[in-house]
Amino acid sequence: MAYTTIDNSESAFQILGYTGNGSTSSGISRTFSGSVNLKPGLTYHHKYAVNGGSSNYHNIMENEYTGPGTLWLASGGDSVVDGITASYDTNGFTHDTPNLGGYYHNENGSSYGVWAWKESGASNANNTDGTISSVVRVNSDIGLSIVNWTGTSENGTIGHGLGALPEALWMYPIQVAANNGNTQRPQWWEANSLDYVMNTGLNENDTQSNSVNGILSADPSGGRGTTSVFTVKEANNSFEAVNHSSQNYMCLAWKSIQGFSKFGKYVGNGNADGAFVYTGFKPALIICKQVGGNTDSRCHDNNRDPFNRDGGSINLTANYGAELRDANTKMDFLSNGFKIRHTHASANAASSNYAFAAFAENPFVTSTGVPTTAR
Repeated sequence: MAYTTIDNSESAFQILGYTGNGSTSSGISRTFSGSVNLKPGLTYHHKYAVNGGSSNYHNIMENEYTGPGTLWLASGGDSVVDGITASYDTNGFTHDTPNLGGYYHNENGSSYGVWAWKESGASNANNTDGTISSVVRVNSDIGLSIVNWTGTSENGTIGHGLGALPEALWMYPIQVAANNGNTQRPQWWEANSLDYVMNTGLNENDTQSNSVNGILSADPSGGRGTTSVFTVKEANNSFEAVNHSSQNYMCLAWKSIQGFSKFGKYVGNGNADGAFVYTGFKPALIICKQVGGNTDSRCHDNNRDPFNRDGGSINLTANYGAELRDANTKMDFLSNGFKIRHTHASANAASSNYAFAAFAENPFVTSTGVPTTAR
């Protein structure tokens, strides 16, 4: 069996960086610079440096299920219909007109980054594997299923369509007015304790908790997850964040793809010669979150930092997600994983547990046996 099904990671994931010029002209397009074209189906768009612009930062998610133009500020609880993307294109995307020239996506002199995953090429499919019916769009190539359901205010299971046990579940509410002011957005990672999640809602950097307004889980040890379903449950006497009656919910359900992506956990050592984490590929993007501490989600990518030992981090969830670059953000990208080079609690406190997700620049070895090299 081949080591990986994705020899060229740029066919599945690319990172774009650009500097805004303040233009308000319609139809501004951004083109990826990879070795092959990539039409995105999921994007995270972040402003991380102002360079004389406003102090407003953001991290925005758009996707093919709801369509570009419906966005989520990664720090907020609600969706916003007038998004920043008009279309996903053959090799990039086109900006939408609202806020063009403003801080969301083209402020003069400000620095932006975009993480983009390939479109699924699939259609929506009804799924009745769980006690609550769902609609799924599965991208089996990259190990992602976008799952949508209508809340029932009951404990239940949701069919996800991955065909494997999910290793991470990232929640997004779809409705705005009907969301009853909910700003909580739970994430479940396999590193979480049973029936605990991360609250990644408005201004949150929280430790794992079981007192958010509803939880979700695919933990197999507690019977919460299988290769077909994950669980949504009441918590804090509420279903608001995951399954409130008649409200519309969406979840990104992830599994690892050998040689391309890895979801897992590691333990910090509190040493500047920090923990090494094996991924099986040379990373392009690394996201890590302390499970038992009130620290932010550290995100490192090879576009902002093509060289080791001088890494800058941005926050996946907080609305002040500006780039942080100091002695507490250093990380090495290796041919088969990554190594922490600091002792900050956000990524490397002694004996502390961390959840992580990583996506490849190159597989450690291609399907034809060609190895990659460290940078």
